[in-house]
Amino acid sequence: MNALAAFHLRAAAIYVALGMVAGIVMAASQHFEYGPAHGHLNLLGFASAAIYGLVLKDRPDLAATRLAKVHAILAHLGLVVMTIGLTLMFSGDAATGEPLAKAGSVIVLLGGLAFIALVFKATGPRTA
Repeated sequence: MNALAAFHLRAAAIYVALGMVAGIVMAASQHFEYGPAHGHLNLLGFASAAIYGLVLKDRPDLAATRLAKVHAILAHLGLVVMTIGLTLMFSGDAATGEPLAKAGSVIVLLGGLAFIALVFKATGPRTA
């Protein structure tokens, strides 16, 4: 398996463990206001990163591109920044959390656009 696919799959495994722990802590403490951070961690962290890893495992030629590396940086950096921002925001520190959540969201969006470009590259007609 190529290194970038392995990176995404390992990150997905870490994100799902963190998401599960966050869900258990939320339930045990009855602090469900952290639900958006928990949800984003599981969906963007676990589900999306796993998909990224499986796509790049199947297409090592794409994993070797600069765009795939840029996508990985944007996707994971954006998720971390957004999750921290959402957690702070719902902890009552909107002054710090909201700008981080917004910045993280934009970074995730840029990563998503990079992934779209990778998908179109992978599914477009091949030249001989």
